[in-house]
Amino acid sequence: MTQGRISVVTGGASGIGHATAEKLAAAGEVVVIADRNLEAAETVADSLRRSGGTVHVRAIDVADDKAVEDLFDDIEVGIGPVGAVVHSAGILQNAITTERMDRAEADRVMDVNYRGTWSVNVAAARRMKARQAGAIVNLASINSFAVMPIPAYNVSKVAVRHLTEILACEYGIHGIRVNAVAPTYTITPAIQARIDSGHRDPEKIKDSGALKVLVYPRHIADGIVFLLSEQAAVITGVTLPIDAGWTVAQAYNGYPAAVEGFGQ
Repeated sequence: MTQGRISVVTGGASGIGHATAEKLAAAGEVVVIADRNLEAAETVADSLRRSGGTVHVRAIDVADDKAVEDLFDDIEVGIGPVGAVVHSAGILQNAITTERMDRAEADRVMDVNYRGTWSVNVAAARRMKARQAGAIVNLASINSFAVMPIPAYNVSKVAVRHLTEILACEYGIHGIRVNAVAPTYTITPAIQARIDSGHRDPEKIKDSGALKVLVYPRHIADGIVFLLSEQAAVITGVTLPIDAGWTVAQAYNGYPAAVEGFGQ
């Protein structure tokens, strides 16, 4: 990566965004953590600064289109030209049927996860066009490839995957790469809270992938940093599963006949 590139990480105050901001700062990037939780973002930034990183903090609600535009105006004027964006901001949903799902909750999930991705990507890419260069990584999910009983979240992440592909086509002519990662159940604070409340079972999470291990934010951050790097210079429009083999295991384990020697 180019030393000193300005990289914006939405949702950078916790989880995957925090881990990504940490790795980018360690690589010499100028990191802007943009998050609704300004206090948590400042705490993360202070820690990264103590380790030698150059880190700025901005408050943002990614579902607010004007706030997103103002954010990028502020960064470009006050810090410098944005070279990379990691759009990690998003909200989860517990399992529920479509009949029982609250409409307001569903609308909020779509506003943050899909519309927020749209707004952040377009605001960033519009400015990157002037420089004919840039890299964006979005947060999709393994449920971008599967059906799950989380109706709003599931649909929002499918939308993120396809939007990533559309944007890669629209902005590729301007030298801007747009990719996504598809994490499995990652042990972020949000998932840990659901484990603690009994809404998630860590043993089932571990057993769901081919590797039978838990996945942590640092694992997802490694893939994001790669997609932002020169090593991925000709990769665009992809959604990379980082899932301990969850995606392949679901199809393989769903085969209706026994496999001799399986697991031996």
